[in-house]
This record gives sequence, structure tokens and C-alpha cells, in this order.
Amino acid sequence: MTSLACRTFLIPLFVVLVTAPARAQLEVGVARTDVTPPTGGQMYGYGTRGENTATGVHDPLHARALVAFDGRTKVALVTLDLGYVDTVLTKRVRAAVDAAIGLEGVLLMASHTHSGPRFVPNVPSTAAPFFDDLVDAISGAVVTADAARQPARLAAGWGRLEEGHNRRKVQPDGTVEMRWANRDRLPTSPVDYAVGVLAFDTLEGEPIATLVNYTCHPVVLGPENLEFSADYPGALVSMVDRQVGGQTMFIQGAAGDINPFWDKTPPDEGAFDEMRRMGEALAREVVRVRADITGYEEAPWISLHREVLTLGARWDLDDQRVRTEVRSDYLERFPREREAEINTLLFGPTVALVTFPGEFFVEHGLRLKQQSLVRHTMFVGYANGHLGYVPTIRAAAEGGYGADRSTIVELGAGERLVTRALINLHFLAGKLTALP
Repeated sequence: MTSLACRTFLIPLFVVLVTAPARAQLEVGVARTDVTPPTGGQMYGYGTRGENTATGVHDPLHARALVAFDGRTKVALVTLDLGYVDTVLTKRVRAAVDAAIGLEGVLLMASHTHSGPRFVPNVPSTAAPFFDDLVDAISGAVVTADAARQPARLAAGWGRLEEGHNRRKVQPDGTVEMRWANRDRLPTSPVDYAVGVLAFDTLEGEPIATLVNYTCHPVVLGPENLEFSADYPGALVSMVDRQVGGQTMFIQGAAGDINPFWDKTPPDEGAFDEMRRMGEALAREVVRVRADITGYEEAPWISLHREVLTLGARWDLDDQRVRTEVRSDYLERFPREREAEINTLLFGPTVALVTFPGEFFVEHGLRLKQQSLVRHTMFVGYANGHLGYVPTIRAAAEGGYGADRSTIVELGAGERLVTRALINLHFLAGKLTALP
């Protein structure tokens, strides 16, 4: 599936909506694979770790794949216990899957755990780098999930869980104070406490998959931890797997400025216990919501649209002062990551997943859901690209981490991408039509 220019998108879409064939039975297959890297490599997420490398594995990291087919359109969703997904990984996985089963519509979604690996070329060796194994593992899981497809039905529901806080505190004078932790659970805003649940079941009602959409940085574990871990999403997935069955998949939201109450907790302060407590609190809400879901649909059509927009830089990257003050990792990857990919995926007229390639501030996610006319719309961050922080225009003016020098994309990039996503979403849903 190739990207479509904005001017050529409208009329072809109108034709598809009008001439679409009768819906076929939905088929869904799932698979998972372990993607835990060898110890000894660098970990992702905290500059204060320095040159420290991973010394062990607290809980394994997984790639979980779901392939859905409606008789005409096939799509693969892959959730990853990783800190990020960049464009290089996306392109290589898509190429491998396309070569194996003729499927290029693959969406890769990272949980953003800060206890995962960095993609370092020479780990464990230059002859057999982990990155190559990762590509093989992810593409293999998609192929396996495709072979496991069976007739399925789909429904969605929502819950609420008050975990996490907005780490940017705007003072009366307009300055921003960063409050990373909030163990007293003091109220902050804006936040997004919605728990989105997609239930894929067999026609007999047996669970195939449970997709969970929630918005909070997986940073309960801090830089002192040198063991690989999925953080709280790992505890969530484990508990829902046990209590519901099937395969649970965690989908991160617009968590750019949202932290857990127990942020960056050292192991000797109960980090792993708190990680498990948070994940299991989320799991209990997911289990409750899933048990109450009704209105299953057996034949929802699937529609996927991908659009790529080229973003500019917020700073003059030829300015030597900028090059010394802006994060070096942003400068290194921006030339390839600036091609920002947004995907709009619909399952029938009532369920939508919309993916974005970076750490979007929570207001972007709230806006997407508030302005969408599709009943169950989920904002998916950290997907198919690694743009870094994407603040709102207002946050950029206020400053603070993630809003000033710790971001590189042009001002208004988030608003622009969400606007395009809403337009694409409403065309796919038939809410907008092209003139004949």
C-alpha cells in the first residue's frame, strides 16, 4: 500500500466507498515471539545510564502480532515491548512480510518501555546483530499469525483508570516546572484516563485477542534498573492473558507528557512491585470492561489509509549553536524520520485506530478522540517512526522538557498531523465524500 497525495486521495476513495463489495466474514489470527536481546548491550530511555549496559532480564520482551482479513483487505498489527520503532525497522519488516505473504500493510507499535534495548549495530556482534534478529522475529510472527487466521467477531468498550499525571506544571507566571514523579497523586491536567478495549473472539465466543489502549509513559522503572523489562504493560498483559485467555496486546496513546505517579523508581524503593501494581490495576479494569462488552460484529469491513507528510525542523539545523544545544540523537535521525507517517485503520464504521510516529503530547490524543465521529477512536503513539517529542503549539510557547530544546519538529507539527488524520478518518468512515 503506497501513500496517496492529498489531491489524489479524494476521488479514488469515493469510488471505493460506493463500489465496495458485500462484506465477508472477518478472519483474525495471532502470534507472539520473544524479542529479548542478549545482555551486554545498551538500554534505551535514560541518558543518566551513561555507558552502563543491560545485566539481566527481569521479564521478557515480546512482539505480538494480529492479522485481520475481511475477504478483501488484510492488515497486520504488531505491538512491541520496545522503547521505539523507527523508519528503518518499519521498512525492513514490511519488506520481509511483503516478500513472504504479499502483505505491506503492517503497523508497528512500541509500548515505549524505557527498559528495552537501543538498536546498536554491533550487539551481540557485527556478524549477527540483534537488529537483524529483531526484523526476522517480527516478520515471522506476522507470517505465523496470518497462517492462524480463523473466523472472528469484534467489539469495543471503554473503561477508566486514574494512573499517571501530567509532568508539566505551568506556574502562575507562565513558566513550566517539571514534576517527574507524583507519589501523592495530586491532581494534574490535562490527562487521559480512558482505557480502550478491543475484543476479538471466535464465533463461539472464545477470546482470540484483547487490544488495550492506554496513555502513560512506561517509566516506573528508572535508570538504576539494568534489567530488560516491559515495565507496567508487561504486568498488564500477563494478568489479562491469565484471566481472559487469548493474546493481549498493549497500544500506547499520546503519552508525551504523561508519567506514572511512581516515576523512575529505583529497585531498592520497590520499583518492580510498583510496576506490577500499576499493570495489574490496569488489567483489572480491562477484564471488567471486556466482560461487559456487547454488540459484537462478525463482518466489519477493514479499511487502511497511509499518508506521509514531510515535516520541517523547528530550528535552523545549519546553525552551529543549534547543533550544540539540540539533542544529538534528534539531529542524527531527523533527516530520515521527518517523513512522518500516519495510518488510519477502520474496522467497520465504529472502530478506528489512528497511528502517529512519535511522543505526542496528551492534548493531541484528546483532540483526535473528541473530534472524531467514529464512536471508538483510539490514538496510537510511537508507531512506524521515531520523531521524538511532538508538543502542542501552546506547550512549545510555554517551554519545559519535550516542548523546547528537547524537540526538533516544526511548530504545529502535531496539530497538522492530527488534522490530516481526522480528514482521512472521516473519509474512510463515509462521513465526508468527494463531489462526483
